[in-house]
Amino acid sequence: MLLVHAVGDGDLGFACPGALADIEGDLHGVGKDRRPLRKVFDAMATGLQISRIALLGTTNSREGHGTTFADWATEIKERLASDNGLFGARFLPSAISVVEVTSPTIHDASTALSRWLDRNRVGEVLVTCGSGAFAMSAGAVCGALESHHPVRIVHIDTPTASYTLNQPIDPDQHLKSWLLRHRFWDALAEMDPANASLWHVLAARHAADSDRMKRLTSNQTRWSGAAKPWPIVQAALSERIGRGEAADYGLVRAWYGEQLYRLFQTDQHKLSPDTRDEVQRLIDALQTRADGDGGLSAHLRQTARALNSDLDSASVRMIRDSALTDLYTDAATHLAHLTPKRLTPGPLPPTLLTAIERWENGDPAVRLIAHAGETAWPVVGSGDVLALVGVGLDRPGVESEDQRTAETILAELWKRREKLLRRGVLRLRLLASPESLERARRIARDVTAAYAEVDVRVVENVHGGLDQVRDTVVDALGAEAQPTGRTGSGSLRDVDEIVLFLNPGPPLTNYGMIAAGVAWSLIAACPVSMMELTRIGSSTQARGGRPVLGRLGADRILARLTISAVERLDLRTARRLLERGSTRLHEALPAVQSLEANLYGSCPRVSTGPDQLALARQRLLLITHVHGNHPGLAAYLAVTALRPTLFPWNVWAAVSKASPALNQLSQQANHSAHGHALDRQRQQGHRRDNSKPRPGSHDLLLQAVRELRGSPETDTGLIKQYKAVINSLESIFREAS
Repeated sequence: MLLVHAVGDGDLGFACPGALADIEGDLHGVGKDRRPLRKVFDAMATGLQISRIALLGTTNSREGHGTTFADWATEIKERLASDNGLFGARFLPSAISVVEVTSPTIHDASTALSRWLDRNRVGEVLVTCGSGAFAMSAGAVCGALESHHPVRIVHIDTPTASYTLNQPIDPDQHLKSWLLRHRFWDALAEMDPANASLWHVLAARHAADSDRMKRLTSNQTRWSGAAKPWPIVQAALSERIGRGEAADYGLVRAWYGEQLYRLFQTDQHKLSPDTRDEVQRLIDALQTRADGDGGLSAHLRQTARALNSDLDSASVRMIRDSALTDLYTDAATHLAHLTPKRLTPGPLPPTLLTAIERWENGDPAVRLIAHAGETAWPVVGSGDVLALVGVGLDRPGVESEDQRTAETILAELWKRREKLLRRGVLRLRLLASPESLERARRIARDVTAAYAEVDVRVVENVHGGLDQVRDTVVDALGAEAQPTGRTGSGSLRDVDEIVLFLNPGPPLTNYGMIAAGVAWSLIAACPVSMMELTRIGSSTQARGGRPVLGRLGADRILARLTISAVERLDLRTARRLLERGSTRLHEALPAVQSLEANLYGSCPRVSTGPDQLALARQRLLLITHVHGNHPGLAAYLAVTALRPTLFPWNVWAAVSKASPALNQLSQQANHSAHGHALDRQRQQGHRRDNSKPRPGSHDLLLQAVRELRGSPETDTGLIKQYKAVINSLESIFREAS
């Protein structure tokens, strides 16, 4: 076992100002007068096995001393390897290493040790704590996790009792929760065959596949009316936006026109004649798509400028929602869903969020999921961010420091909330021991008085070892409001992100908080990150935020979710999921980005030469391979993957004219929920569609490949790349298990 110890003041006898360095210390000293390593080596006599030592030493010196802690670590190493040894122990020089750390922070300690461990593979890692250098200790734990080493934590005062941040969990149950929260229905059907019929219906709805949903629900009254185009478009749009899926913008265009039409039908009697005429003209234009080449977006903006009255009308508010207009304008380019400007779009437009909430309140799936023994999550999340922070012992004059610390924490939470789809509640939980309870209550009162919108509470009686702290915190979080499956429950299970703020205090309390945060992130199916609170002069700063804690459980789940995203060709979601994990998941990003570029990106050549046609054929074959069971989605993706990214509009006209199969695929895409299905339904007055059955998209896709001078047997480059990405992610999933 490798012992990792950060050399600090306690190792040198710097307990008193002006003291000289004293490595040996008093042989008979107790408590703080006994050197940390002497306490650890004492336990070797009772069975603690240590074969190697890594001493962490910063390259900065203590105030008043020119010698750095790395220099002192080297001195300790030399004495441990000497004939006389040190602290009653002796090791070979090759068994002792000094790891230099730039500064005493979690980030720098983690980076230094992980690099050292990459070069020096060991079995298990044992990290000390309790000697005053907690940031270095926590950094060492992160470094071990980062380099894929099992790690345990030992307090120097109780060296025979070690702790692990890992804990017994039901990995499949947590995976099921994450699949449910992110609405990967197909994967749920595989994992939960007892409720597969429900998950298959939801998968068809998510794909906006009305034909398949009708077949699956033909004899189920509980889904009455849910297989019609409008409910399907509402559900598919809401769920895809909630997951950030790359294919959601085709539905934005369909949803916008129908939503505005329905709002107008409800409140047109309240509008002035001029406003009514303006809105009606816009609805007619949206229904016919008459204003081509960006004209619809311009028409929408022009109408918004003209509507200066009737602002209490829902239809007018929708038109004047500039953020929603921007979203529609991006959608009209046919490129925004393929090459998004950013992976975290931030808060949704107000009228879109209101519409999604109204749909969610009537969604029968919430009740049916509950009947299956599960509780759904709000479709676009809660927007809530949960922070955990330990509170230290009270002391005179600490109030101003507490205020600055609270402001630093809230500023970080506000920043993170702006990346979420809705602005929820900042939820701050202060962990207090019996000795720090009054201070924690005072902080809670002050924060509530200054920021009424912040939910701050005290978790009491936090003390003991790591496991006890973890259980106390997890139990307290679970005892709050229970989830309902819809927005507004106030449950901490529904938070969208967890941030752990490490504050000076008992090390096992901080480690227990980390273990609790990891445990709750698995329950809440959301990311967790860790930040270090440091004080520089009179200011407080929060540093860190790396997702290394994913090695404690989330990496396995994120790898499986990423597989599900790739299997839907939802590569934007795949990238975002990978970025939430540790560096092991980050290693898979280039392969996913390459697949995304080859499937959705622009052709490297401008001409319509052989390379361009070959890439088009490969895209069609991959979409056939993945989405053959969802004709409408397959046709839509096939068209959008080719036009206009690969073939500009004028070139596409010629290409589709020369390929009857591509032309038919384009028509199928237009007839699907992603295209003009809702427009045609209104034009036909909801009459039954008696048109002749259309050819299956699977056969049309293969025919299009042949018409583009290719062969389904040879144009398989993208399929091979897709399978290689899946295999790589499955390898990570197995490794993380």
